Amino acid sequence: MVIEEIIQWANSPNGDDVPRIFLLSGVAGSGKSAIAHTIAKLFNVQKRLGSSFCFDRADQANRRPNNLLSTIALDIADLDHHWKASLGNIVKGNRSLRTTLSVTEQFKKFILEPAMALTTVGPIVLVIDALDESAEGPSRKTLLDTLAKGISDLPSNIRILITARPERDIVIAFNSNQHILCKYMNNIDEASNKADITLFIETQLSDVRSLELEWPNKCWCQKLVESSDGLFQWASTACQAIKDSRGLRATERLHRFVSSARGLDALYSEVLWQAFDGQDNDVMSRFKLVMGRILATKEPLSISAHSELRGDGEPADLVELILPLLGSLLSGVDQQDVPIRPLHASFFDFLTDQNRSKSYYVDPSHANRSLTLSSLRVMKSGLRFNIGDLESSHCRNTDVPDLATRIKKTILPHLSYGCRFWADHLRSSAYETDILNEVRDFFHHRFLYWLEVLSLTNKMNTASRMLQSVLNWNQVSQNAI
Repeated sequence: MVIEEIIQWANSPNGDDVPRIFLLSGVAGSGKSAIAHTIAKLFNVQKRLGSSFCFDRADQANRRPNNLLSTIALDIADLDHHWKASLGNIVKGNRSLRTTLSVTEQFKKFILEPAMALTTVGPIVLVIDALDESAEGPSRKTLLDTLAKGISDLPSNIRILITARPERDIVIAFNSNQHILCKYMNNIDEASNKADITLFIETQLSDVRSLELEWPNKCWCQKLVESSDGLFQWASTACQAIKDSRGLRATERLHRFVSSARGLDALYSEVLWQAFDGQDNDVMSRFKLVMGRILATKEPLSISAHSELRGDGEPADLVELILPLLGSLLSGVDQQDVPIRPLHASFFDFLTDQNRSKSYYVDPSHANRSLTLSSLRVMKSGLRFNIGDLESSHCRNTDVPDLATRIKKTILPHLSYGCRFWADHLRSSAYETDILNEVRDFFHHRFLYWLEVLSLTNKMNTASRMLQSVLNWNQVSQNAI
């Protein structure tokens, strides 16, 4: 079993011949993320998890290689107080270091130097999931080189589990390195893979009593294992859907999945068909409106934020009508203020490929016009002078002790999103007089208030780029007329 192999590797005695990195590679849906999350959970229980980081395609704003090492450094600081003290001394009084985007500098200062003070005995496991989603190839080259070449300088008890699709630059960077063990999911023994999926399904559905009553002696589990065709993601999605009791019994969902949903695309189509009648134009229109905006947003937003950013004329409860039906495919759909994320990136791949999703195809580019106008709308209603209610304009932001509390209270997530990304959506929208009029109104009446929000949220550095985007949109669109 792959999970047992990873556990044995992580717990193996320190030595120069023990690989420091375990690269688990495979195609979409092969189970990399499910295994990574299982390992992280197991070692977290044992107080051996140094950090768990997942690159999220849905979070375009924060999906950057330079976020990884700083996060890992802070997470390990919570595990080892000597590391924490060393890291604090390194960054104290060094503003440029605290804000550096250099991966090489981060690795040296945030990882290697604090590691010299590490006192924890026994394995410290770091989990990096979906490394292939960290950025496009050229942008992640430095991170790959840093991990591949710098791993041997770390303490011998640090173990790093990395999952990724077998993309060429990752394979080249990590292959033929004595400190890196590469395991490809398509080369994993079929019996081992089947055992892992069986264990996963039993763990997920063991408390659904109706399954055992219908198919005793865990025959229900065997049906799902056989239907999964070795795909962890199929098993994971099916389990999530079976546990969702809305509309259909667990036994009815299982029967449908094993009868007609072989393959990941077939499963996604079946889950969507159970939730949304593909022949109903009103239902499908609402589904595509909501999912289009979720796919087009630059970072994951909650149900409440998406509701605030809905298009003009759309029902106030539109988002809440659609998203709760997608609990087996998206996380955060049962809470108002938790960002919506795909349980697996392959679902978004499916939706945006018309050959695969057929009638459930969603074109996210169509949502940019709506998001542009809704962002301008929420800024029109939400921006105001001195939005942070500061007592003095002569006081630096860093000197306001409760600034974070003030920001959370007055700059709500939908307003923050609109202020940070309206120009990105504008750039991807076709030229329209209605949009131009709203942009003009923004510059005439709310431009300075917008800059104030960017300053309070420490995003002032994005203003020039956004203004250039507006200028380019106007010039290109005018020339096209």
